[in-house]
Amino acid sequence: MPDLSFVTQRLPGVSVISVAGEVDATTAGQLDRYIRHSRRLPGEHMVIDLSEAHFMGSAGLRVLLNTHAFARQHGGTLHLAAAHPKLARIMEITQAHAVLHVHATVEQAVLAALSSPAPGSAAVHPPSSPRSSSERAGTTPL
Repeated sequence: MPDLSFVTQRLPGVSVISVAGEVDATTAGQLDRYIRHSRRLPGEHMVIDLSEAHFMGSAGLRVLLNTHAFARQHGGTLHLAAAHPKLARIMEITQAHAVLHVHATVEQAVLAALSSPAPGSAAVHPPSSPRSSSERAGTTPL
């Protein structure tokens, strides 16, 4: 069984998880468990550094897509960084790159994550003034 290792670096506003090794059907569960256990908040912004991940099969890709969906559902983001050309090609072939945020470097991924709204914050819209039914219908009252 191929070795798979992880290291987490906590930065203000984002956690960076570095993955080293091969993520296949036998190790994808390890990646999933590590991500779930290292998450500080459900909607935390995360960057996954793939610079040392030399292979990722469909099971690993599924973990990344599920992590992305979970983060979005809770107001966070997932950004991937520094994928080897083979991994980038797999994401392109499967169209996963259209869903996942993929960046050339960890620094770019961290900056993108930090420019996202803070987890749990909602967009603030100015309150609208109450309008009469005639105004909503586009007519003016007599």
